[in-house]
Amino acid sequence: MKALIVILSGIGNAITTLPIIEILNKNNIDVDILVSSKANADLLSKDFRVRNTYLFNPKNNFIKGLKLIKQLRHEEYDFAITIYPPQGIVSSAILYLINAKIRTQYICNYLFKFVSMKFKIPVVYNPDLKLFEKLLLTHPKKINEEKHAVYLMADLLKPFFKFDYKELNLKYYLEDNEIKFSEKFWHENSLNDKFVIGIHTGTSGKPPFKMWDFEYWKSLILKINKRYSNIKFITFIGPSDEKHENYLKSLNLDNLIVVKELSIRDTIALISKCNFFISADSGLAHCASLFKIPQITMFGPVDYKYIQPFSENCKVVVPDNYKPFYIPHCGFISKPYDCMENLKPEKVFKEFERYISTHPEIDYNKKWNYETTKSIQITKLEI
Repeated sequence: MKALIVILSGIGNAITTLPIIEILNKNNIDVDILVSSKANADLLSKDFRVRNTYLFNPKNNFIKGLKLIKQLRHEEYDFAITIYPPQGIVSSAILYLINAKIRTQYICNYLFKFVSMKFKIPVVYNPDLKLFEKLLLTHPKKINEEKHAVYLMADLLKPFFKFDYKELNLKYYLEDNEIKFSEKFWHENSLNDKFVIGIHTGTSGKPPFKMWDFEYWKSLILKINKRYSNIKFITFIGPSDEKHENYLKSLNLDNLIVVKELSIRDTIALISKCNFFISADSGLAHCASLFKIPQITMFGPVDYKYIQPFSENCKVVVPDNYKPFYIPHCGFISKPYDCMENLKPEKVFKEFERYISTHPEIDYNKKWNYETTKSIQITKLEI
């Protein structure tokens, strides 16, 4: 049997697909992946559980997109699924055009969601669009529960494949050259005896107002640096975060390293060696969850219940008077505002201190294709 997974969204959503890939693999299904971004193609193409990874972006080359659809149609897939959140009429149409025997995804009101996203206005959400259900999907499903994306996607598979929900774990495999790259980086930057905090100050910016103000970042970094010794910061700069580089360098901290222009896999390799990770709602927050790294992830506009990093070691921190106005499968449910302004650095720092106070010695195993144990002592400075 052959299956196609359609991923037309960001890195974080692609990472939450990993448990689904594992389930299909255990059921002896050949898995192909269709993605819309090069980053997601790089993320998944080296996974031994994935047979083929296809990059699909008809906006750049419509004719090439049509040829790819024709190629996928010849594969005669037994099963095809679009990951959460549903990507409207586009993903439904792809499942229909490739003519998979079973075509399933969660449904949403495509028109209302488009209007919501385009004009950033709240909509009345009604998932009943019988026309699209009957024409494009063999097994459409409504979202009736507030669940994490991993469990929602597992629910789509449950009628067709055998698995236990306890099996839903993130499994990601680094290659030897990627592990060696991270080890070399650690050695060259004298990080092996340091408590390394990974930081991502950026975010995708979709929906708006996910960004945490840089003055808040500055305050948090300086508070941690002042309070603790043996600290090193690694700050990750993505393609849309370039303006942050000058801000970070303006802090004039000898123990802060700015990392940019890395592939997503090399970025993940470095994140895997961090002792702690702090970020807003971004794809790199999900990268940290791959290795169960203790982390703080800040959410504001988005209802985090559906898409927070899938890790018991992730602490979600939200603004005071938290009231999300965006749900991934609905769009805007109320008028957007800059809610992240209400999430003060003191609150995030307090959560970091709480973790450190309850874990005076960080001791955990990191599992790639081999196992290492790392124990680092962090010392609180007297003020």
